[in-house]
Amino acid sequence: MAELTEKEIRKLNREIEKQGLTYTELQQELLDHLCCDVEAEMEEGLEFVRALEKVRGKIGKDRIQQIQEETLLLINQKYRIMKKFMYILGMIAPSMLITGTIFKIQHWPGAGVLLTLSLFILGAIYLPVFVMVKIRDTRKKGKQVNMPMYIFGLIAGIIFIAGAMFKIQHWPGANIMIILSGIVTVFVFIPILVIQALKDKENQVQNFTILIFVLSFVAITFMIYALRVSKNVLTAFTVAAEGHINSTEIVEARNKGYLDQIELADPDSEAIILKAKEITARTDALDDYIQDMIVEIVVKSHPDNLAAVDSEGNILLEKVSSKDMVGSVEVVIFGDEGIPGKGKELKGKIDEYRDFLAKMADPELAVMIEKLLDTSPRGEAPLPWEEYCFRQTPMMAAVNLLTNIQTNFRIAEGEVLSQLLHGQLVEVGE
Repeated sequence: MAELTEKEIRKLNREIEKQGLTYTELQQELLDHLCCDVEAEMEEGLEFVRALEKVRGKIGKDRIQQIQEETLLLINQKYRIMKKFMYILGMIAPSMLITGTIFKIQHWPGAGVLLTLSLFILGAIYLPVFVMVKIRDTRKKGKQVNMPMYIFGLIAGIIFIAGAMFKIQHWPGANIMIILSGIVTVFVFIPILVIQALKDKENQVQNFTILIFVLSFVAITFMIYALRVSKNVLTAFTVAAEGHINSTEIVEARNKGYLDQIELADPDSEAIILKAKEITARTDALDDYIQDMIVEIVVKSHPDNLAAVDSEGNILLEKVSSKDMVGSVEVVIFGDEGIPGKGKELKGKIDEYRDFLAKMADPELAVMIEKLLDTSPRGEAPLPWEEYCFRQTPMMAAVNLLTNIQTNFRIAEGEVLSQLLHGQLVEVGE
C-alpha cells in the first residue's frame, strides 16, 4: 500500500491553502480526504506528481473553496438556530417561573409543574446552550476561551437550579445542592471571573456586570439561609412541644379517673354515663386525628424522621431533623398538587367539638371553653385561623401549636367531666 511522505503531505496541505481555505477545522478533514485519494491513485502505479494532477482534475479548480463556503453556511445556520433557540428559552423559562410563583402564592393548581418545568429548562437546556453560544462568539472574535470560567459557572448554575427544584418538590438533598453551588461559586467561579474581568479590557463593563450579578446571587442565597429559624428558637419550640405532650398525658390520666368515678358514683345515672363516654370518645378521636397530622408533617419534612416515630404514633422530638422545614407544613395544612390540605378540616373539627362541649357545660364553663378552643380570625388585617397560625410556619412551630391544641382539648374535656361528676355527687348526697 502506497504511503505519502511528510514532504508530500505538506505539499498537499499547501495545495489546499492555495485554493483559499481558511477554516482550519475543515482543512484537516480535506487533507485526510485528499491524501487518501492520492494514495489510491499511486496504488494504480502513478507517481505522486501525476497522482496529484489526476486528483486535482477530479476535484476541480474551485471545489475546495465551494466546500468551505457550504460548510460555513451550514455551521452558521446551525449557530443561528441555536442562538435563536437560546433567546426563545430565555423568554419562556423566566415567564413560566414568574407565572408558577404567582400560582404558588395564590395556591392555584399547576404551580408545582410550572416551577419545576421552568427550572428544568433553565438548568438542563438554557444554561448549556448559553455557554456554547458564548464560547462560539468568543472564538469568532479570535479571542482565547476561558474554559474553566464557563465550566465552573455552568456547574454552579446547574447545581443551584437543581437544588431550587428539589426544594420546591420537597425532595431530600436540596439544601446540600444549594450550599454546594454557593461554595463552587465563591471559591472557584468568582476568582476566575475576577481574573478574567481584569484581563479583558475591552469587555470590562460587561464582565463587571456579570460579576455584580453573581455576587448578588451569592449574597441572596446566604441571606436566605441566614434568615432561617435559629437553632435556639427551634430548641425552644421542641421543649415547649415536649411539655405539651407531657401535660396532655397527665390531664388524660386525670380525665380517665373522672370517667371511672362517674361510672361508680351512681351506676343508675345511665344518661350521664353515656354523655361522659361520648365526650371521651370524641376527644380521643380528635386527639388521634391531630396526632396523625403531626406525624405526617414531621415525616414529610425529612424521610429519616420516620425513625423517630414509634408504632403507636408517638414522636421522639429530639431525634427529629429539618425542624425549620416550612414546605411540609404548607403541604399538610394547605395542600399541594393533587393533595388536599387539612387546615380547614381541622378548624371545622375544633369548632364542632367546641360547640359540642359548650352545650354540656354551664354558662361560665362554656365561656372558658370558647376561649380555650377559639378559632376566630386573627391579626390586624384578620386572617382565617389556619392562615394566621400555619402559613410559612416552621415544622417544629407547627408541632408545638398542634400539641398545645391537644392539651387544650384534654383540659376542656376534664372540666366538663368534672362538672358532670360534681353534679352526680350532689344528687347522690341529696
